[in-house]
Parts: sequence; C-alpha cells; structure tokens
Amino acid sequence: MTPRLPAIAALLCLSVSGCSAVTAGSAQPAERAQLTSPDALPALLLSAPDVGAALASDDVVVTTDVSKAWNDSAHFADVNCLAIAGAAQQGVYSGSGSTAVHGQVLREAPTAPAWEHYAVQAVVSFPSAQAASDFFAASQRGWAECSNRELNYAQPIGPPQVWSVGQPSTDRDVLAVSRVQESPQRWACQRALTVHSNVAVDVEACSLDGPTAAASAIAGQIAGRLPSA
Repeated sequence: MTPRLPAIAALLCLSVSGCSAVTAGSAQPAERAQLTSPDALPALLLSAPDVGAALASDDVVVTTDVSKAWNDSAHFADVNCLAIAGAAQQGVYSGSGSTAVHGQVLREAPTAPAWEHYAVQAVVSFPSAQAASDFFAASQRGWAECSNRELNYAQPIGPPQVWSVGQPSTDRDVLAVSRVQESPQRWACQRALTVHSNVAVDVEACSLDGPTAAASAIAGQIAGRLPSA
C-alpha cells in the first residue's frame, strides 16, 4: 500500500467532451470530441462535500493537492500491480503520453482523533482521445493480470500489509476493482478508472465501514462534468 494510504499515513502523510462508445468492454474515443487543456483539470475535481457524500462521511477534507503524479513505486515489490494499489501513479502513466495531472487526497481532518474514510481523485490529460483510449485498454489488461490474488506490501515498521484483490470489471465505461486489507487492519477500497475524450479520471476510495463503490461513483461524477460534444 502506498504511504498515502490509510494504514501507514501516520508515518508518511505528512474539456473533455464527446460520448464514449463501448466495444468489447473498452472505452472508445468519440470521433468528434473537444480536447481538455491541462489548465482546465483542477476545476474537474469534486468538492470535499461531494466526495464525502460518496464515502457516506460528512467529515472529509482535502489534505493534499498536487499537479503531478505520485511516485510510490519504491514501496512495492510488484510494481506491475502499482495501478491496483493507488491512483495517478507516475510508474503507471510513464510512457503513456500523458501531458498533465491534477489530484487530491481527502480524508477526515488531521485534527480528527481517528479517520475511517480516504479518497484520491485525479484527472490526467492526454494529447488525444485515442491516446487516452489506448491507456484505458492497457489498464484493463494490466488490472486483470493483478486480479484474484494477494498483494503483500512490506512496511518500514511492523508487519507487511496483506491485501486481497478482486476481479476487475468494466461497467458503463468505468473500470473498477475492489481491494480488501486482510492485515493488520480491515480497510476496504475500490479503484476506478474511466476516460472521456482526452482525459483519464483516476480514483481510489477506502472505508473502514466495509466494501465501497465510492470510487466508481466519484469517477462517474467527474466524467459527468466534462462538456459534451
């Protein structure tokens, strides 16, 4: 798990337009789609209350706001499954042709006695709708290769984190997969990815309340903010 994620955060935390068609479960670029410029990315992200609503929490706030991909690859033995572990990872987008990133981490306020919800929302621009679609197709293949297995992440202190990964699926152009922490805690997370024209919407949502579909909900709402052709 990444140092931004729940179990070890205390240690290290410190336009798009056009419709997509689905062919064989893959998001396809619209033939006539406006492109979103990098400077338009920040406005696409949801407000903290909207993210909190998806997580069923009124208390989440933005704790981190970035304009570059996160680089947590050093914390994983199996970097081929880095996309399952966290959203908007540098190692995942490297070589994809992406041109800009904007992302946020949200959770309960740092002053809270404990936190039970966590999310990362990110938007990534590409030079063309085709490039974004190609990234989505590659992600479908990559996520499938990491499905139905355990992922073990060594920690600088204490026992390794053990996560069980489910089976990815694509529904309404949103690729999603569940990930449940077996030890030392019981976080339930969902990863979600969708593309709309030349923008990828990359989301992670986690909860101590049990299985969550919040990442898919957040990704869908962000995609819905993108203008139509």
